[in-house]
Amino acid sequence: MLDGRYIEAKMCPIGLASFLLGDKWIPLIIRDIALFDRRTFNHILNSNQEGISSGSLSSRLKQMLHLNLLHVERSEEHIQKKLYYLTEAGISFVPILWKLAAWTQEFRNPSQDIVETVNRYSSDTATMDDFINTLRKIHIEKTIQPEPNWWI
Repeated sequence: MLDGRYIEAKMCPIGLASFLLGDKWIPLIIRDIALFDRRTFNHILNSNQEGISSGSLSSRLKQMLHLNLLHVERSEEHIQKKLYYLTEAGISFVPILWKLAAWTQEFRNPSQDIVETVNRYSSDTATMDDFINTLRKIHIEKTIQPEPNWWI
């Protein structure tokens, strides 16, 4: 069996990104955690508008932990409750999600519910920098607790 680092070193950056993240669910899980502050398995599972199954969610969360997009901590409220947080790698993927949303808006016909927000984040560097810094405070430093829809 070949070492994963050997395989990665042989792939072009686009191919490697597609290999690692080329999955319908990973960007949506990052969206749910980053934008909607869904940090528990059940919150992600029950609130995901695309209808992810529990098996798919479980396997993607494990994969995302392995890829260092997330880290998990035990909740102080309940010993069996796990909280998922974005790592620096997960946070740095969020601007890519905004760019994907802007691309979709330009060339397809997505839901119009957050079009204005997509435009603001995908075109204004200062706004995106503030957004990323807030994500770091939420997920890495844990110095703030976000309000619902804090990013709108």
